[in-house]
Amino acid sequence: MNKKNNYYDNDGADVKRAARKKKKKGNKALKGFLIFISAIVVALAVFVTTVKVLAPDFDFTTLIPEKAQTFVKEEVLHQTTTTLPTTTKPTTTEKPTAKDMSYIEFEEFKMNTSKQGNMLGSLMNGGKVATDYSYIYHITNSGIYRFEPQEESYKRIYKTTHVLSSLNLRGDYIYFVDENENKLYRMKKGSSEPKSIADGVKFAYVYSGTVYFVTTTNDLKIMDTDDLEPTTLYSSADDELRLVGISRNRVYFAVRDYSGNIDYLTIAEKGEKLAAHFRDSETDDSMLVMENGFMYFYKSNASGKYDVCRQKYGSEKVVTLASDGDASNYIAVENNRLYYSEFKDGTFYMTEINMNKKESRYLLAIKDASADHKLKLFHGGEYDFIIGEKNAQGTSVYRASCMYTGSTNTMKFSDGKWKY
Repeated sequence: MNKKNNYYDNDGADVKRAARKKKKKGNKALKGFLIFISAIVVALAVFVTTVKVLAPDFDFTTLIPEKAQTFVKEEVLHQTTTTLPTTTKPTTTEKPTAKDMSYIEFEEFKMNTSKQGNMLGSLMNGGKVATDYSYIYHITNSGIYRFEPQEESYKRIYKTTHVLSSLNLRGDYIYFVDENENKLYRMKKGSSEPKSIADGVKFAYVYSGTVYFVTTTNDLKIMDTDDLEPTTLYSSADDELRLVGISRNRVYFAVRDYSGNIDYLTIAEKGEKLAAHFRDSETDDSMLVMENGFMYFYKSNASGKYDVCRQKYGSEKVVTLASDGDASNYIAVENNRLYYSEFKDGTFYMTEINMNKKESRYLLAIKDASADHKLKLFHGGEYDFIIGEKNAQGTSVYRASCMYTGSTNTMKFSDGKWKY
């Protein structure tokens, strides 16, 4: 029998066929493994690229166990790992600030006083009086009154028993703060229905189309009078924050910490995140205010009184305008006129200085006042006011006098009426 053509005979064909089959299976497995590895590499590349785009400073070693990192460094790369002693980062109470701003080109301070809602010093004293040079508006314990200088007529335009302050007049509107509610209100002239435009407010100053205000949580904010959307410029965790002044593009303010130290800072209305020092810090409050690039403040003198001082922004020269201030009121400035308070021999005076002529005169005087008085002065165009308490017993005073008459020719406001 011819065994060569027998199907069941093992002539080597089955062995070769089996070898080819095994090789083909191995190639298929290798191909699958390579595809799997490629997929992992692509996924890893996508992951690394994504992380680098979203977090450029991400440390990839944090994904590797610390023991594995140590093994690679010591056994593979033969690097010695040194353990440094742990240290505690020192704490600091220093406020983050930008570069010093004690000098700025004076062009920055060319302001238009006709656009301000009130004098800053008057607002710091409580903001009870303001004028648009047609009428004088003043706050009483029963609301807001409008006084007409030519006829000396008056009427109440807003009735409330709440404590009001920060009276500003700008354009067609009257702005004020309700201290009972800590709200900033705006009321159209001729109306008696104010509208709340900001909450948590304790002080406000209006210039042109911008409101600058300080909140009860010591935030310094600005707000456009058209869109009424506030923007926070600076937030303080210290004891007190107050406005000092503004320039064309910047805001100037003071921050008092709980130890009594006062920092003087400035920040741009746009484009800055850090405030900068514009004046050396101090521990004795000089009651600094700034109008049109000039800083006005008090400095104690050897006689026990206070010098009334003026200093141009960026200059080291300090000019003493008077030496008999009592530093109980912020200095108010209107054009070339300066208004401050004196106290001597039981009499409280509101004094005016003509800074061009270097002349001074008394505008109003309150007799039988004590050293612990709470009297505040306000300049309202043709009329000047002294409002407050003249002693610790709370004896109230609400007086006004025309600038063209003597300091003793005064009007008294009580029971909703003005009378001589």
